[in-house]
Amino acid sequence: MTTSAEHLLAGPWGLPGGLDAELARALEQEDYGTALALLRDVLPAEPDPRLRVLLAFVRFQDALEVMVTELMPASQEALGLLEQAAEAGLPLDALTPLREEIEHVLAEETARELAAERLTAEHAESAPLEEVLEAASRLRPTHPARAAELFQVAARRDTPERAPIHRADAGIALHQAGRTAEAHPLLEATLALDWRTPVLSPESLHVDWAGTLLLEQAHATRDDAAFDAVWAQALAQGRQLQRPFPTNWLNQERLLSLLLARGEGARAAQVATRIEASRRYMPRALAAQVAEARTLARQQLAL
Repeated sequence: MTTSAEHLLAGPWGLPGGLDAELARALEQEDYGTALALLRDVLPAEPDPRLRVLLAFVRFQDALEVMVTELMPASQEALGLLEQAAEAGLPLDALTPLREEIEHVLAEETARELAAERLTAEHAESAPLEEVLEAASRLRPTHPARAAELFQVAARRDTPERAPIHRADAGIALHQAGRTAEAHPLLEATLALDWRTPVLSPESLHVDWAGTLLLEQAHATRDDAAFDAVWAQALAQGRQLQRPFPTNWLNQERLLSLLLARGEGARAAQVATRIEASRRYMPRALAAQVAEARTLARQQLAL
């Protein structure tokens, strides 16, 4: 980034509640997820143009470094924010380097997305396995059913040691596609598997997803016995893996909302504890849910 762009993004930013220091700390540590959550939480409907540029930067960087499946929508959103900042009068020479970087990444992502859409399950049987897996991962957000087919092909073609990873991804994709009956046995197998082996351990976050989606399925079918069994199994797996369930931020938020809807104060408070332990900044809406979980747990304990 050029000196003019760095100056444009430099603080102070005039955020409420002394949050300038928190944002500066997140940016210094390149914790773009925290910076993004903070900015989305406190920016007004019509923010200062400089803050639009900063939001574009952290949205793009968070996707580039962490949420890679979000690169295309993140790049598109960031370019829109830069356009708004330019319309508000910010100098184009300061915006150009960041815009060009984002446009370059977006062009690459678009080409890869189009290549993924062209790969059929039939062609995947003979295509390079890396190509199949990349296509499946890219298609999952927008075409989850097709992604599930490709993950199943990968499971058949990869080594027996790695096949469970692809079957787990197929189960997640099928759930996202609304084909929960087909997803269920794959997710059950994922939750039951010992992920402590050297091959599976780096991918053990699949357990977090399997547990979360199985809980959603049990809730949807009003199967309280299954809900209790999955909850106990997911907690046990988390302890075994030294990755307390739920670990993933998205899953934490999904389960907190689900448990509050079910009126389960004790479990909601457990998830609230996970959320508090894993984040440096908590958006106001999420903080309100955490407080609601604590209140509900106390009320139920007092009964």
